[in-house]
Amino acid sequence: MSFEMLRKRPQGWWYPWIFVALFVVVFAVNMTMMKFATSTFSGLAVEHAFEKGNQYNAEIAAERAQAALGWTAKLTVVATEPEDEDARTVRWRFSLVDADNTPVDGLRITAEIDRPTVTGHDIRMTLDPVAPGTYEAETLLPFKGQWEVRLIARHADEPKFRLRQRIEIP
Repeated sequence: MSFEMLRKRPQGWWYPWIFVALFVVVFAVNMTMMKFATSTFSGLAVEHAFEKGNQYNAEIAAERAQAALGWTAKLTVVATEPEDEDARTVRWRFSLVDADNTPVDGLRITAEIDRPTVTGHDIRMTLDPVAPGTYEAETLLPFKGQWEVRLIARHADEPKFRLRQRIEIP
């Protein structure tokens, strides 16, 4: 046997390294996906979800009590004034009548306005009475477009009526 035959590698000696390379690629892709999965959206859509879930029956009872009142509410945008680019000054009007179509007075009305698609632009406001059963407020919204309003009417610091409505600001 000659020395040249000992040094020559057999044909296909590198085939096992193909499998090693494939496993390295799979491992790298898995590590990348794990990094993206743990560093992006946490999956938490609601803060304190457990506590809110426990209060669900109380929410249902409050909805039934509100429906039993027979009150009719209307939330409207009275006027919008452009400030700059997308910002708008908005005048809100909330009217409330009871089952006999009598205006409901003596309530303290508070509202939260949220941008459904962008966090960090929540606005709180208090609506003041301007006529029997009619309350108004003015706010500066940083963007035009869709906003969600959650309004609570309280009497003697107890919630009497709640309204949740999406409104498009032109």
